[in-house]
Amino acid sequence: MILRSATFERVFNGATRLPYWNQNMEFDIETWVPYRCDFNPIKTNHLFGDALGRIAEMAMRLESEFLYLEFGGACPMGALVPENIIRPHTTSEGGNFAMVFSYSRGMERVLYELFEKSDVFGAGITLCGIWKSAILLEECKVLMVASASPMFNVESFLDSLDSALATQDSDANIPYFAEKFGYRRFAIPYETDNITDLQITQMLSKFEFAETRCFVGPEPELSLENY
Repeated sequence: MILRSATFERVFNGATRLPYWNQNMEFDIETWVPYRCDFNPIKTNHLFGDALGRIAEMAMRLESEFLYLEFGGACPMGALVPENIIRPHTTSEGGNFAMVFSYSRGMERVLYELFEKSDVFGAGITLCGIWKSAILLEECKVLMVASASPMFNVESFLDSLDSALATQDSDANIPYFAEKFGYRRFAIPYETDNITDLQITQMLSKFEFAETRCFVGPEPELSLENY
């Protein structure tokens, strides 16, 4: 993948950051879904499967959250679609895979390491709008993994993600308190970005001179059309 060019790597805390997707995401959730304050953020995902429950628990220890998973024609799963536990439905007939986590630097580091070891899926950062009854509840920063490759194996990826998360230093108490006292979701715009760095990056990526492009590399975006 060209976007891994070392000329455009941005380093933080010993890990290289993921690129941005070239499209934002939108989720329209059920009116009864407790998005703002959820008292079962881990249990809900455990009901979709033990593997997803473990991933949800370990992601929350990294200050992230497993929000959504869809692959093939299977029923979507995750904290944003709890209704599918009791009212499952199929989606498109294609073989596409998508998995979404709320943003944290720890989770980004884990996904980046998996991303570097494989060429059958893409991983990046994007903005996600959460809608309820045509009302925009929130626009938050998320991490998304996507693939349309016939070589992509969902079970193998989830096993690798499970193993990678298990090796991370994290706060083991976050899932416990989230389940016991409730988990409040909210996003702070740009809480993880340095505005000056973003402006510099934007200016560099817009240079059209061939000589400059050789040094700054391609635009830091992944196209969803490729996945």
